[in-house]
Amino acid sequence: MKEKRVEVKGAFRKNLLLFLGIMVLFCFAGAVQAAQKPSRFQEVKGSSGFIIRDNTTGLEWQRCPYGQIWTGSTCSGAAWQGNWYDAVRITAPGGFRLPTIDELQTLAPYDLNVFPGAGLFWSSSSNASYSGNAWYLFFNYAYVYYGFKSDDFQARLVRGGQ
Repeated sequence: MKEKRVEVKGAFRKNLLLFLGIMVLFCFAGAVQAAQKPSRFQEVKGSSGFIIRDNTTGLEWQRCPYGQIWTGSTCSGAAWQGNWYDAVRITAPGGFRLPTIDELQTLAPYDLNVFPGAGLFWSSSSNASYSGNAWYLFFNYAYVYYGFKSDDFQARLVRGGQ
């Protein structure tokens, strides 16, 4: 009696090709999905890039430190610097205000391409333990600390939240 031999090599090759084809399809589908996913930060339509929406928190930020304007590629002009008492009174049209320390921290670590202007930025949060101090964020290192309310730091404005 003759034995029947099954061609294993051919079946293995077919299965391997099928497996590789499916893997390529999944990789392509993942790349398409990743390309369609919006980035965390998006320019607000009609703002010429001056306002950035954080899709994670829903907050909208002025891209440049207060006192500067967005040129389309960077911030121009002199950034305001002042004490905390003056900073908490800063507002801008459209409901912009000084952020709380919790809101400000959501930007860190931040991208200098999205938010140019490194340095120390006031929050509206006073330090409950020391009445002469308020919280600020050192953007370069995402470092939160409190300083004397009489110190001169910058401001970056936000709207929404609270």
